[in-house]
Order: sequence, then structure tokens, then C-alpha cells
Amino acid sequence: MTDLILSLTWGTLYYATPLTLAAMGGVLSEKAGVVNIALEGFILAGAFAGVCAADVSSRYGVFLSNVIGIFAAVVVGALLGLLHAFLTQKTRMDHVVSGLGINLLASGATQYLYLHEYPQGLTVTGIPRWMFLVAAVVLPFIVQFLLVRTHWGLKLRAVGESCEGAFMAGVSALPVRFAAVTLSGVLAALGGAYLSLADDHNFSTDVSAGKGYIALAAVIFGKWNPLGAAGGALFFGFFYALQTELQIRHISAHFLGISWTNSFLLDMLPYIMTIVALASVIGRAVPPADLGREELAG
Repeated sequence: MTDLILSLTWGTLYYATPLTLAAMGGVLSEKAGVVNIALEGFILAGAFAGVCAADVSSRYGVFLSNVIGIFAAVVVGALLGLLHAFLTQKTRMDHVVSGLGINLLASGATQYLYLHEYPQGLTVTGIPRWMFLVAAVVLPFIVQFLLVRTHWGLKLRAVGESCEGAFMAGVSALPVRFAAVTLSGVLAALGGAYLSLADDHNFSTDVSAGKGYIALAAVIFGKWNPLGAAGGALFFGFFYALQTELQIRHISAHFLGISWTNSFLLDMLPYIMTIVALASVIGRAVPPADLGREELAG
């Protein structure tokens, strides 16, 4: 029993790590008023860029190749974040349409490049998982401090609540939103780098597996609060860990002629709990007032 509890605890923490990193990006973006369904694409692109750069630079040694891999993931995430900000704030494209477009772009581009450049697959030495775990533990407190205790955080929250009010106070929404969405791309891409460099040590075309959407669900579940979003990531991470442990230990449960511990049903568990969790906060989670608005004052 003790072994199961320890396995679930560590499994929850490690499964929650990429969700937490992406969720912090989601909090920054949505607090600034930009809906960020593109987290899934950021994660996928970051995962591919990280492992690809680490593989290409492997001749420089493990440490330097991993640094280059993380840097590449960050750069790609920042560029996609800038793209999302440009599409939503400059061309005034619908935020959801822009996010879905970026997700499709990341999915198609990474699949093509991976199959074209690595038809036999690739494996990298990677980075210890605990390094990303430490970042995921510390980051929610940093984001909370930035939002609550800094002048930039005050401007970001003001822009998310009312572009017009912020403009009247002398705050331009455009640079604040660009910065927030770019940072969201960086943080979500770091979550992707964790998946490819620390967890799997390789890349697969479905490595993100909906984690960007679950991270966004954690943001809503946590009511757009960094610590609440981190708690949501832990909640969903627990069910990832639970379904894994049930499969590893071959624990079975039969009811009404159905094997409820069938591997296919267990794989659905985190996503089912995402729906349940979101249904539980409907009507009680109040988003930033200007979330999703396309027009900017000034």
C-alpha cells in the first residue's frame, strides 16, 4: 500500500509538471485578455524543437546539447506566441480560430518534419525530470508574485479586465498582450521540452496528447489564479498517475459486464475528469472581463 501511495504521489507530480508549465502560460495570456487555446500547439512545437536541436547538437556533449534543446524550444514557443498575439491583436482574428490554426500548424509541421528527417526515429540522452519538476513547483509562486506585486502585473490585469479603462489610465494594451502571449508560448513550449527531453527522451507525433487543452482546463478550474491553476494541474496529474498505476499493477474491476480497468477506458480517465471538473465550475468561475475581445482602445 505504501508503495502504491509513493508511486501515485511521484507520478502525480511528474504528470502535472508539463500541465503546470503550460497552465502558467495560459494564466498570463488569459489574464491579459487573450484566449489561448493554442497551448496544445505550443507544447507540441516545443517538444519537437527541443529534441531535434538536442539531437543535432549532440556532438557538443550532453549538457550543452540539452541547453541548446531547451533554448530552441523556448525560441519556437516565443515565435508561435508572437504569431498568436499578432493574429488576434493586429489582424483581429477570432482568438479561438487563431489558436486552432496554430494547433493545426504545429501538428502538421512537426509530423511532416519528424517523418521526413527521422524516418527511423530518434533518441536523446535528455535531462533529469526533477529539474523540470523544480521549475513547475516554483513557477506558480513567481507568476503569482508578478501578477499581484509588480507594476507590470497590475497593467496586465488591468488590460484583461478593461482595455478602455487601462487606456484611460495611460496603459497601452498592445505591448502588454504581446508580452503576455509570448511568455505563454515560452512556458508551454517548456512543458513540451519536458515531454521530449526529460520524460520520453524522444519525439512522437502525438506526444502532447491533449495536454494543452487540459492545461487550459486547469486554468479555468483554478479560476485564472496561478496557484489555483497549479492545483488543477495536480488534480488532472493525479488521474494520469492513477490510470498508469492501475494498468501497471493489473488491477481489474468488473461491473455490468464491463471491465472498468480496461486499458482503453483507463486512458480516457484524465479527459473524463477534465469534463467533470469543468462542469463543476461552470457559473462559478468568472473570467477576466475583456477575455477574447478583439478590439483595443487606442
